[in-house]
Amino acid sequence: MIDTGVGPHHLPPLMSRLAVWLLMLAATLPVWGGAPQIAVVRVMDIYSNLASTAELGEKYKSERDGIMSDPRAEILRNAISGLESELEEMKKRLTDKTQPLDEESARNLIRTYEMKRQEAGTLQHDFEKFRLEREKDINRRMIAAMRESLDRIMEVAGRTARVHGCTLVIDSSGNSNTGLPFILYQKNAKDLTDAVKTALGKDVPSATTTNHKPAPH
Repeated sequence: MIDTGVGPHHLPPLMSRLAVWLLMLAATLPVWGGAPQIAVVRVMDIYSNLASTAELGEKYKSERDGIMSDPRAEILRNAISGLESELEEMKKRLTDKTQPLDEESARNLIRTYEMKRQEAGTLQHDFEKFRLEREKDINRRMIAAMRESLDRIMEVAGRTARVHGCTLVIDSSGNSNTGLPFILYQKNAKDLTDAVKTALGKDVPSATTTNHKPAPH
């Protein structure tokens, strides 16, 4: 499976919503007499093997790595490093028993030390704020791109289900909000995963080479 750089707190909610969306397709599919024709689609397999997913992962990984080399990050890091060096020198001076300071000099140095320490703390806070803002922006754009891919899969899955005469199509790779598999049991459900892959027109591995665990029969 391709590492997209997205933590588990991002992908499962999207997949859970997609599973619900796929269930809602039942209302739009034609209904014939007799039992409903149920099909499954392994959305995770499809999404993970899309060429766009690999490109997405590389793009945003590069952006995350680039945060630390950003000019603003460099300025903050250098300033923090300089202050830390100053603080270390002042600390050594205050604790040097071979050349003890008089009371006034010690008091002034302690005051300066405290000011520098607070300045370093402020710069560290600014740096962390900058880093988190950049990461939040990257995650926001990444999730928006993921939604586009998942929406496309959903739309193609609906069209494919109609072609195959199915009245219900479910994501068999999705988990519910409790973290449990969305499908707890299935028997002889038609698997449209390969058909959806073909319809998407992507060069992805076949079902025999995709690493997935089928639902129990």
